[in-house]
Amino acid sequence: MITKTGCSPGTKGTLAVACVLTASSAVIAAPVLRNADVRVTVTSPTSCEVRMALTVDGAGEIDHRLETVAGSRTELVETRGAERVGEVRAIGRTQSLVLRPAQPAYEFSYRVRQPEHLRDRCPIWLPAVPADGRSREVRLYVDLPQGAQPGGSMPAFIWSGNQGSARLGHVPAFVRAPFAPEGVAPGWSIGSIMDAAAVLVFVAASVVWVWRRR
Repeated sequence: MITKTGCSPGTKGTLAVACVLTASSAVIAAPVLRNADVRVTVTSPTSCEVRMALTVDGAGEIDHRLETVAGSRTELVETRGAERVGEVRAIGRTQSLVLRPAQPAYEFSYRVRQPEHLRDRCPIWLPAVPADGRSREVRLYVDLPQGAQPGGSMPAFIWSGNQGSARLGHVPAFVRAPFAPEGVAPGWSIGSIMDAAAVLVFVAASVVWVWRRR
């Protein structure tokens, strides 16, 4: 019988060592997102600037996807430590950015302008690479306009004045950071309620899936 590595159970000596190394290299080659620093600068309720610093092991080319809707505009500003492969292109309701890093660590930045019904919502250009699922090495930072009062954010941030931070185990598809002028309490918008409901539905579906797998 031949195993998936191409080695038979009876393989011995040098050939066995080679088989083990081959199997190990296949595991190591699987791309993994080791850590990410994502800084979102909110410039208005409908616009934001994002700088992402990522470290990915074992990837040659990495596809990044950003959700887009009618009326939204995205501008890639800069890339560092990675070469852009082709142009940014629309695939369904996403913008695809393919980068070829020269090293595991690389950065890029972009600007987004959203339509009015998606105010306070900044989309994140997600790398199509899974995190390791154990560590919480994704760090998010949000800078609101000077003097702004933060509201109910998603994900939940720890706020110090107009600056927020959070640590997660994955890169979120978007950041929602509603705010109000100094001295005014921000309220929940329809968009915030819809996003919260969508996240709750996803979490509930995940719980049901795990329960049925037992």
